[in-house]
Amino acid sequence: MSRALEAGELKALVRALVKAAGGVEACAIELGISGERVSQLQRPTCLDQMSLLCISQLEAVIGRAIVTGAAARAAQGETFSPIAVAVVSSVMASAAALRVISEMDRDGRRDAREICDVQKAAQENLRLAQALADTAGRLQLGSVA
Repeated sequence: MSRALEAGELKALVRALVKAAGGVEACAIELGISGERVSQLQRPTCLDQMSLLCISQLEAVIGRAIVTGAAARAAQGETFSPIAVAVVSSVMASAAALRVISEMDRDGRRDAREICDVQKAAQENLRLAQALADTAGRLQLGSVA
């Protein structure tokens, strides 16, 4: 079944693209934007996504379709392996927990609601990390289905 990439998948793919293209500073030079902006665009907690034009430019530099290839495969109905889905879910939960912690400490004080929010985020992070470990434990030798 055809599907679109999820925001977390796109962020993970952009991080892989930036790394393959030489890192944040090399990409900033190539794209004519600041290194800080490149960092923001690959950060899971930043809602902005890298533009297709920037993605295309970086993919042309490295000669590989890391992001657009994955998007095309998803649109054609190819599914990601359970381990890849579990990793993305776990990373996104970690990013969400980091965001909640940052929000809690922003004003220099911690109240009961903020602490409760951090505890909930930590529990969700733990749940998804355990799901990742469980999925990894079920991996088997042989071809990838």
